[in-house]
Amino acid sequence: MELSEGTKKESIFEKARGYSALFNNRSFCMLWLAQIFSQFADRIIFVVFVTIIAINFDPSGKSTSLQSWLYIAFTIPAILLTAIAGVYIDKWNKKFVMIITNILRGVIILLLPLFDHTLIELYSIAFMMSAVTQFFVPAEAAIIPSVANKYQLLTANSLFTTTMMASLIFGFALGDPMINICGIDSVHYGIALFFFLAAFCLFFIKEKPTLKLVQAKKSSFSDDLKEGLTYIKNTPVVRSSMLKLAALFSVIVMLSIMSIGLSQKYLYPGNPAMGAQKFAYIVVFTGVGMVYGAFLVGNTFRKVEKHLLAYSGIFTCGIALFLFSMLPFIPQASVFHFETKSMMMLYLEQFDLTYPMLYSYLVGTLIGVSTAFIAIPTQTILHTEINPEIRGKVFGILYTLLSTASALPVIIVAWGSELIGVAKMLFIIAMPILIFGVWKLITYRKRVFK
Repeated sequence: MELSEGTKKESIFEKARGYSALFNNRSFCMLWLAQIFSQFADRIIFVVFVTIIAINFDPSGKSTSLQSWLYIAFTIPAILLTAIAGVYIDKWNKKFVMIITNILRGVIILLLPLFDHTLIELYSIAFMMSAVTQFFVPAEAAIIPSVANKYQLLTANSLFTTTMMASLIFGFALGDPMINICGIDSVHYGIALFFFLAAFCLFFIKEKPTLKLVQAKKSSFSDDLKEGLTYIKNTPVVRSSMLKLAALFSVIVMLSIMSIGLSQKYLYPGNPAMGAQKFAYIVVFTGVGMVYGAFLVGNTFRKVEKHLLAYSGIFTCGIALFLFSMLPFIPQASVFHFETKSMMMLYLEQFDLTYPMLYSYLVGTLIGVSTAFIAIPTQTILHTEINPEIRGKVFGILYTLLSTASALPVIIVAWGSELIGVAKMLFIIAMPILIFGVWKLITYRKRVFK
């Protein structure tokens, strides 16, 4: 007995969903492995550069401007080149671009011992690494729909987001042991190996025939960039999704900055220096929440409508930021005390887990979950809606927007936190996000049930 056409489509639709279907897709697995190697290499590079600066140029640890200039060296190419790269990505073979950029980054990091004698040389290497990365990023984003079918995109994006967040959490943590194992003078060999392994994995990718790169007509760079901007302007769902991601990125940047003040004032009120050192735990728990949220989106809630997921994430983000602004009212008392111990060649120092710490880590986790609920379905909407022939242009403009969006919030938050305090600044940020989330959920419900 033959299945009807509708039943066949439904069967195919269900088989295409879930992580098991993705892991049966060899091309996607190779792309995912390449992402793992390249993401971890990127994170470890930053740790290595900071360590070189600390050892060779700032042994007293008194200067923070040296690390700031390092951040600028990595950020400038993202602002200047990503949109340009996106234009050319649509004309070039994306798989070839990803292979070449990984090889180039491996070669550049191998040159590190020749260019670490002065800060200018070190910043130049950082600039070159970031410049090459700006061609890799839009190519990677644009190729996902070419190796995963339409019904796998939500799960594919959740897995990519999970990996990105995991590399953010564990990539920085791997930098220190990798330096200890290889030595600061040889660690660049290990990083280069990661990039070369990423390039090797990409050789095994096969793009879907239906989404092969079409021959683009000859046009100038300005015409191509204008085409991408016009497309965004005339496509409300794409424009709205890009603005959501830019706003989300701004909130994450602001929270990362304010978490330093929160840690100093409320988690370690008697030791601000320790608070500045330990603020990263808030960021880590936010990353853990992102990983868990990405799993929920890709598995448990994969059948939920994407716009509803995003609006729920915005509402939850507003709630979490409001809860963070309530941190001053949490009593300063210890929940758990750990004594100094030596176990299996490990020396564990004593520490106190206080109620403000526990509270901030739980709220940070909630913010991470909400971030995944916003970012993953929104990214999936972009992959679904954007025409394949201009996908690189649009993603290039998107990543330029995200990089630029990180600059202004830094200034606003620094000024506002000094003027009225970190907690009040968080409350001011939380209220419009919470109101917007409630409004969107109400309008969505009316639209669905009318």
